[in-house]
Amino acid sequence: MSLYEERLEADLIEIRARLQPVAEQVEDNLRHSVRAVLDSDPRLANETLIKDRAVNQDIRDLDHLCHLFVARHLPSGSHLRFISAVLRLSVALERVGDYSVAICRVARQIGSQLPDTVRHNMEMMAEHAGKALGTALKGFVDGDPDSARVSRGIASQTAAIYPYALEILIDAADTDRRPARDLFGALLVFRLLQRTAEQAENACEMTLFAVMGKRKKEKRYRILFVDVDHALTSRLAQVALEESYPYAGRFGSAGLTPGNEFDSRLRAFCRRRGIVLPEGDAPRSFEEALDVGPHYHVVVGIGVDPSRHFDVPYRTAALQWDLAEDGVTVESEVEELYRTLMVRVRGLMTTLGVRDDE
Repeated sequence: MSLYEERLEADLIEIRARLQPVAEQVEDNLRHSVRAVLDSDPRLANETLIKDRAVNQDIRDLDHLCHLFVARHLPSGSHLRFISAVLRLSVALERVGDYSVAICRVARQIGSQLPDTVRHNMEMMAEHAGKALGTALKGFVDGDPDSARVSRGIASQTAAIYPYALEILIDAADTDRRPARDLFGALLVFRLLQRTAEQAENACEMTLFAVMGKRKKEKRYRILFVDVDHALTSRLAQVALEESYPYAGRFGSAGLTPGNEFDSRLRAFCRRRGIVLPEGDAPRSFEEALDVGPHYHVVVGIGVDPSRHFDVPYRTAALQWDLAEDGVTVESEVEELYRTLMVRVRGLMTTLGVRDDE
């Protein structure tokens, strides 16, 4: 090994050595902050809160080492990926540190112990989020992509707990006479634990990038269009989306009170365009479309407000399009309707951050 290689390797070892204790301290602070809430322990909250200043200083020192490494070695390949990932990871660590501070402040404000059901879910969610974070950080320090994949699965379990935890809080608000400040504080803790799990997922992506050069996959969206009868407009919107962004996700359409068959103008339009509708494709109800497994990211009501016809899931956005604003009427030709829908669809996908080449 040449002198240059020895110095480069020594600098990498130093960066890893600085990273590990920072990661461990962030984990400890998160665990102690949640414990302070569960035990209504303001003393532990204050002791944990002041430790964040040292964490911030250590993260600044780590960033400085990374910048020095770039200046000294002008790295490329795996070394450049590693340094880039460390810099991004330090941002995630600082954010989790800030979450712990916020949780400590909640612990100082809560007047009494939370209801048992709330405490149980908070403890379970904290355990999953902390385990996801710890596994992700260990995987990064060790350069172990398998640990990163395990952490991703644990983080998804945390996400599954969150909606249920919200229902528990709502029930507690209805049945338990206690200050609203306490329940709002618990809500904030749940949200910050969810964000911690999301930061763990980010750490997983950084590990895969640093070790294997794998970039995070582009997000794929599940989008549903709904109108009154699913005879023409919503199905045409689905066609427009599938034609413009065939690989951007999974798309569907439905009607509140579907008819027996599609409008003849839809089939004629598709024939002229060379678009082949799936065999057996027919109007379906909104309820049937919703009962297909994973939630939709976006439900678009065309001429209807979809949020009035189903309980909108926590991670779903319900939009409403009024095509009359674009000059479309019942007398409009299908080609004009299609062009209007195409403009709307492109605007939606641009808002979602989807590029035209996807």
